[in-house]
Amino acid sequence: MIPSDEHSRPVILIADDEPFILRYIKQVLQLADYDVITADGFEVAWTILEQQHSVIDLVLTDIVMPGSIDGLELAERIHQLDADLPVLFITGALSESDPRTVKMAEKQLVLLKPFYPKQLVDFVGAQLRGASSGIAR
Repeated sequence: MIPSDEHSRPVILIADDEPFILRYIKQVLQLADYDVITADGFEVAWTILEQQHSVIDLVLTDIVMPGSIDGLELAERIHQLDADLPVLFITGALSESDPRTVKMAEKQLVLLKPFYPKQLVDFVGAQLRGASSGIAR
């Protein structure tokens, strides 16, 4: 957990059910000078967000994980909690037949797995700088 006082580096919450992916993203983003909080599922991510959304600058979540909600629903909940908190998605496959996926891809950025460290850092940095939305490939 990140202390609730002022932070100088952007804080990113990562939600993914794959331990390797969590460690990989955390390491890459920490090397790029971000503070990182990890959550191994949507329910854990939501608990963290309820308690600390004011110190989190960006959420990076997988779209599909086991549990009662998916990444798209998590994003909807986040935007109800804090409409200004950006949510980015990572996924192994983008379902263009699911209207929710298409809608969120249009509104937010989606980074397809597998990705290189530079792609991840550029993806996150662009959103934090307010770059235009789209699908990163």
